[in-house]
Amino acid sequence: MIYEGTDGSINGFYKGKIVVSRPLGNGRTIEEYKREMERIVIQAMRDGIHLSKIKKLAVDAMNLYRYNETIKEPTVEDRDFIMLTLLLLIKFGVVEEDGDGEGLLIMGRKKPRKFDLL
Repeated sequence: MIYEGTDGSINGFYKGKIVVSRPLGNGRTIEEYKREMERIVIQAMRDGIHLSKIKKLAVDAMNLYRYNETIKEPTVEDRDFIMLTLLLLIKFGVVEEDGDGEGLLIMGRKKPRKFDLL
């Protein structure tokens, strides 16, 4: 499902499948998502976790989410977690940001259709 905000949406693809969609607007921008991801990496490194371990955990989490068929609908926190995980994979070079079958797609707000009545 695509979640659209006042400024559009950011959609994440992994191995040819859409895995997450987050609304943009009301203070949420792509830069804010990236800053939050960088804060997570910095905190993990302060806690003594090596970059290779962070990268492995991100890949494992994304694969688990992508292949897991859950019954419940993911919560807002789940979708934020998956977006941050995808941004981690982009930062570490596992996923190309504007790749052919994976990466990010930023879409503007859907324009309403205008009907011309004669």
